Amino acid sequence: MGTNEGVEVKKSLIPGAGNGLFARKAFSPGDVVASVDRPLVAELEVEHMLDTCAWCFQRGATDPTERKVAASMGLPHGFTEVKACTGCQRVAYCSRPCQSKAWKREHKYECKAIGKKEEPDLPPGVRGAIKILGRLKADSKSEMVHVRNIQSIWPVGDPNGLNHIAAHDKKKFDDFQILGEAAWIYSGKPSIEGLDLHAISRGLLPNIMSNSYALSSQLDGINLGIGFDPLICSANHSCDPNAALVFNQPQHEIRALRAIKQGEEVFLKYVETTTPYNIRQAQMKEEYLFNCRCARCSSSTRLEGDQFLGRPEDLASEYCQLADKLASKHESKLSVFVESGGDVVAQRRVAALQAEAYAVLDDEQATVDGIKEAIRMCIGSKMWRWTRQPVPRLCRRLFTMYLGYGYVYQAFRLGMKLHFEILPALYPQEFYLDRLTNAWDVSTVINVLCGHGQEEVFNELARGGLEPRVMYFEFLFYVHDHAPRMFGPNTPFWKVIDNTYKQIIGGMGIPVAKIKEKTKALRPSMESLARSVNETNL
Repeated sequence: MGTNEGVEVKKSLIPGAGNGLFARKAFSPGDVVASVDRPLVAELEVEHMLDTCAWCFQRGATDPTERKVAASMGLPHGFTEVKACTGCQRVAYCSRPCQSKAWKREHKYECKAIGKKEEPDLPPGVRGAIKILGRLKADSKSEMVHVRNIQSIWPVGDPNGLNHIAAHDKKKFDDFQILGEAAWIYSGKPSIEGLDLHAISRGLLPNIMSNSYALSSQLDGINLGIGFDPLICSANHSCDPNAALVFNQPQHEIRALRAIKQGEEVFLKYVETTTPYNIRQAQMKEEYLFNCRCARCSSSTRLEGDQFLGRPEDLASEYCQLADKLASKHESKLSVFVESGGDVVAQRRVAALQAEAYAVLDDEQATVDGIKEAIRMCIGSKMWRWTRQPVPRLCRRLFTMYLGYGYVYQAFRLGMKLHFEILPALYPQEFYLDRLTNAWDVSTVINVLCGHGQEEVFNELARGGLEPRVMYFEFLFYVHDHAPRMFGPNTPFWKVIDNTYKQIIGGMGIPVAKIKEKTKALRPSMESLARSVNETNL
């Protein structure tokens, strides 16, 4: 079978879900279920239009401090250079090949439209629609196939889809209409005999924006833009997905997370599935306008991650006082965080703490101290395990900020806790994307600890029985052993991993098996270090 001959699109088994993606053959964990060389729509967010390649999505850090830190860790955004298109000066490319590919496929249709200096930067959905309209005008026969595929998806593909959006979120509906109109106008109000491009433009935007997904690099985790492809977007959501979407800049792959039987529906996740049930449902309703009715959500059994560690009625007095203050701050959204059952006042207090923690997580301007305080609040209240959201995501956010500021030792300790204690409890697959990226980041941090300027920390760890060079190999082996089940041989992430592995191992005079014996012997000490990280010493 060809790459995508192993799947087909047909009626979903989930009531009201429309079509779904189904396996035409069996897949094992790590298998490529489907792939596209580049999604039909791949657009950068406005803030990344001039620091990220518009074709391959490789980012070059522009902040001098971030660039220096990234370069010291061997990360690509510390070295990548992008140059703006000389025509529009609105998008940039990292190389002539990328610029050439982009021009031939799509940029020639938008360059003039987005290049007017007096006009603001257009949002990604509009730019994507402009390119589709341009390709359609240039080759209506072949491009109309893509347009029909887009139009077949919800909401435009459902007779009641747009009415559903209008009834549940009038602002979103109006925005879709305005943006669709803008795409047609900025495209020069194109026309083709026999086709209503005005109507097509107004139909493209709702489908692109309702089904788009975030595009981010595995190497730095920054949200770069949005993607949309009819095949990829045929896969429905499940809070217990059997597959994962991997962005390989610019290739996309759907990889099996567990065994998928022939005839089984392929599910991805649209939101973070480790989020507690009621918050997860609220996110789905707000972002995708439906209540999730997957097997996990339909079950009466609630998993550990859906439950608090302690009873809300047992919340300590100091946290009761804090919660009472926070309740008024988050009054408008408090209902989202209230659990059903139990004492109403107690549930409201814990909901206020939860609302505050998520508010910090969602705050792009949150500081290191602000995130640490949110983690301390959750753990200190004795209502949260380290593995209950949003604590894991707050930890990962804090880890990323430590890296950005060059706080290497702090990042090392928190990364160890994520690797050994938090992420395995959330994601059982060792090749799960979040576990791989965290392990790679930790290996990079330890490598820095082994370098110049870190002698004091290096020696302190070594005296405590934690030899940094051995720890480095623990994480290098982990990533190199498990990454092939999530990343192909020609993907940017795997190339960085494999090149590093070959370079390091090639310079060693010790057999790999001998080094692995040392890492295995050191593992209990590393696990002990991970457990020692708590809310007071973050």
